[in-house]
Amino acid sequence: MTTTGGVRVDRESIASDLEEQGHDGCHVEFVPAEPEAGGEARLLAAVQDAVDTANGEGGSGSMWAPAPTLSLSGVDVALTDYWGPESLSAWLTTFAAALDQQGFAGRVQVTPTVMPPDWLRFGREPRATAYVVLEHPLTERQAVGAWCREADAWARHGGGEAHLATGSVLQHDRSADIAQHFARSLAHSSTAALAYLDHAGPRAGRVWVQPDGLAVYQAYDPAAGWEQLFDRAREAVLANADRARLAYADMLPRWAYSLNDSARPLPALPMHAMHRNTALWARRLPDVHPLQLLTAAHLDLARDLSGWHVTEVHPGRHLVQARDLAAWCAPGGPSDDILARARADFGPALATENDLL
Repeated sequence: MTTTGGVRVDRESIASDLEEQGHDGCHVEFVPAEPEAGGEARLLAAVQDAVDTANGEGGSGSMWAPAPTLSLSGVDVALTDYWGPESLSAWLTTFAAALDQQGFAGRVQVTPTVMPPDWLRFGREPRATAYVVLEHPLTERQAVGAWCREADAWARHGGGEAHLATGSVLQHDRSADIAQHFARSLAHSSTAALAYLDHAGPRAGRVWVQPDGLAVYQAYDPAAGWEQLFDRAREAVLANADRARLAYADMLPRWAYSLNDSARPLPALPMHAMHRNTALWARRLPDVHPLQLLTAAHLDLARDLSGWHVTEVHPGRHLVQARDLAAWCAPGGPSDDILARARADFGPALATENDLL
């Protein structure tokens, strides 16, 4: 342990963790002595300034770190480009001194991160997946807090331990403030994800979201039938019925990290079309799915929905469901003929690349 002004650095444990990672890199975090001093934005800005100073101090042969992200206890920094013990020592010394010069006190230590279990990372069992395109971005504090509380309640439905992901950092959250931490991460990051993992099941519930209002809910339980899992996805769609311009559900055999991670290639759009939440999705669809929450504008464009169940679930919002869900959701997914007929049913409601211009 060394001290620079009011900043202590746990060099031994950081060096040990870096060695355990094969010297490819490691995560360190600055834990401020007064967590509330100046607020999260000031803390992030101070750590960013310290990162910039440490990155630029050594030139070639120095360690390097990208933009910091919030951790549960402070701010995380992902250190890379190890050139030997001197490079680590020099970076940490400069980083601590820069924080001290800005009037911060606290501790630089190894970030307590976790890895998802192998059964979750590599399993191919289907996950019921709900994709939600919210009408408004998740930037207003009160709205964000309410949405994150509801998302937390949905994810924790199956039990298990809470895991919060901000950027590349995944941490086990044992606190009573999980929804608040989820909202905090979303406010200061390009993406955030909250997962409840039940290792005994195994099973999981997970919500991924970005601030512009694109969200993905996933339920995983190899012991459950697709019907039970799909009910969970339907619950997520209906929970957002009053505030979504579009939502849909499908079965997906992998973890989704964006709306790009869909069950099948889009018929007429490049994958990057799903990177952004645009007003286009209030009247056009990227593709057809067995369950969809649509606006009146979608329905006006659809060619023929006589073969679908259509139910108004909120003023101006309609749940459109395939009559034969098993043909879509059972192992193997829909046949080419079923997909072709469904796409013909929706016809002009399906977006093309010209709609992106």
